[in-house]
Amino acid sequence: MDDSLQETLHQHCSLWLNSWERELKTDSFALVRSYKSSLSTDWEKFDISEKYFSDYRDKIYYSPNGFYALDLYSYNLILNKKGAKTHAVLDTDIQIYVIDIAHHQRLPILFFGPSASIDDGYWLSDSTVVLVGWERCFDCPGEEYRPDVCKVNVFTGETVKYNYIATFSHYNKDFMKQKFPKIIFDF
Repeated sequence: MDDSLQETLHQHCSLWLNSWERELKTDSFALVRSYKSSLSTDWEKFDISEKYFSDYRDKIYYSPNGFYALDLYSYNLILNKKGAKTHAVLDTDIQIYVIDIAHHQRLPILFFGPSASIDDGYWLSDSTVVLVGWERCFDCPGEEYRPDVCKVNVFTGETVKYNYIATFSHYNKDFMKQKFPKIIFDF
């Protein structure tokens, strides 16, 4: 992982880096692979001003030029208002979207089942996002989890993936509680 990516991880994802049982060191991520994934070309109609999306508007990340937004949470963070309080549960599946704000549409860019997760992310440029999360380590002797970082060009599918050199006996399940302290998580 180059110095620039390490620096921006510290700047934008320090909460995530510190959410594990011990602080993750950015120089301890190793390149796993670079590849080009096939992205869907099926943009679906979507308007961020719709009422049903109102609880998520403050949870999306805008691209530097403001034309796009990264939606990490609306698929799997299921919010429920109970009086003045907001409760949430997390779906085991994750769907990540890029929203084209001006054209009122969104494009799914990643989907994960229960063996992996995306916890947070940010825009590195107007076309590239960095996503941080974890994956279940299937070649480990026990049930272990490995933090990972993916740099994805959301328009071409070019992806660079880094895995942490160590694994953990559990994932950072309290991260969402730290990220959204005003939400009561029911798990």
